[in-house]
Amino acid sequence: MEDEIDLRDIFRVLSKRRLMIMGVFVFSILMAGVISFALPPVYKVSSIIAIGYFEDPAYTSQSSMKNVMLSDEFLLEVFEATSPNGSSGDFRDFKESVEVEPVKDSDRLIEISIETEKRKEGLKQVEIMIERYSDLSENSYNKQKKILEDQMANTEQRLEVIDMEINQTREALKEIEESTGSSAVQAEMRFSRTLDILNGKESQRSALLDRRMELQKQLLLIRNLEVIQPPREPISPVWPRKALIVAIAGMLGLMAGVLAAFLQEGLGGRPAER
Repeated sequence: MEDEIDLRDIFRVLSKRRLMIMGVFVFSILMAGVISFALPPVYKVSSIIAIGYFEDPAYTSQSSMKNVMLSDEFLLEVFEATSPNGSSGDFRDFKESVEVEPVKDSDRLIEISIETEKRKEGLKQVEIMIERYSDLSENSYNKQKKILEDQMANTEQRLEVIDMEINQTREALKEIEESTGSSAVQAEMRFSRTLDILNGKESQRSALLDRRMELQKQLLLIRNLEVIQPPREPISPVWPRKALIVAIAGMLGLMAGVLAAFLQEGLGGRPAER
């Protein structure tokens, strides 16, 4: 006859071994609490910055910024500035603690974060990362802005010249209309040629005005890196999550206690049939 276990048998075993189950449960919670309080706290220092908006993909794209900030050369400068006596192992740990990730649903925002046991040092490291990258970005930004400003100045000068030439051409047309010393055919030919010149210069002026408007728009929109959320010294650690550790340990302890109860009951022999 096959072995059969009904709910009454299960509840009988749980009731009989309840002290052992509760003991394993309480022991698991106590051990988890001791371990979680013994673990060193880990803090997260983070900052959100907006990448620049100008004609240099090296400093105006999220992927490029991430590549620069996570490069060994860049991180080594930051590490040496904050830990001049640090070892290669310390640098490796520092590098693994750094994260540079795009902010979700944004093509301009980047979050820089460091997880560390030393929150003051982590704050300084994030600040230096922003400062160093901002310096690199600002150099490129200033060059691009200078190019636009020079182009704007050149366009303004050309507009002044073309305006002067247009006025001179109009005066020439007026003189031709008022001239009486040449034949009508010659006067008409001169007038036609001068009018063509005037139309060409007005077309040049229209193109220069469009160019000036485009440059004004670019100068209005161009901007360097901006710190949207500056880094701050964290108050609460992100690890260990004591409540989570204790809750998981309690659940596992309860499961282990129930399993041990049934194993012990099984090793002790089947209960007598009623």
